[in-house]
Amino acid sequence: MSNTSHIVAIIPARFGSTRFPGKPLAIVGGVPMIERVVRRVKSANVVDRVVVATDDSRIKEVVEGFGGEVIMTRVECENGTIRCFDAMQQLNPVPDAVLNVQGDEPFVHPEQLMSLVDLIKKPNSSIATLAHPMTASDPGRENPNRIKVVTDKTGKALYFSRSPIPHTEGSWMQHVGLYAFTNSALSTVASLESCYLEERESLEQLRWLFAGMKIEVGETLKRTPAVDTPEDLAKIEELLGSGWSVD
Repeated sequence: MSNTSHIVAIIPARFGSTRFPGKPLAIVGGVPMIERVVRRVKSANVVDRVVVATDDSRIKEVVEGFGGEVIMTRVECENGTIRCFDAMQQLNPVPDAVLNVQGDEPFVHPEQLMSLVDLIKKPNSSIATLAHPMTASDPGRENPNRIKVVTDKTGKALYFSRSPIPHTEGSWMQHVGLYAFTNSALSTVASLESCYLEERESLEQLRWLFAGMKIEVGETLKRTPAVDTPEDLAKIEELLGSGWSVD
């Protein structure tokens, strides 16, 4: 087993978003989205600490208002992963591993978080993520906002794409944007330069694969809707109004 006895969940949250400004503070079922994420992660009881990483005082104020912990990070962090690294460096003690839980996942499931913890504790594991098995009839294969992943026979990622992969019709794997990193892997990731694959696909995990890093991919059967746009939020409000249960 890897030396991952001390694990912290870091939730990167920024106010500025091209498609949905102020998204972490959007109200989901009467509760700020960032509060839902924090409470869902805490309720899983799989990490030692849960912190929100942000550069915005408005988010800080809301999180501290419901009793959450906040670490202020640099404004110029290029993405959520770098924001997690920035926050990790400020933690004392520095954790053995970090779960990167997106601030737009208000219904992240405890089973998913447990799977990530189990994956990052595997011998020689350094980065872990999840994917949902999809059938040929499931919608989303052609949607560039639904990220697809293919793995080798041991469950390590071969490639991620916005295009349908594998090419022909059939079952496929939809990536779930949750990650776990050992502290050394997160430090390495933060030092990498972009590569042409990342630039072509606009997927940062291709930077890690291009550098030769290995990504463990676990399967999850839980479908948890993320909020990318105001339209996504409206659909979730409709679900909640109809009595939909997140569990």
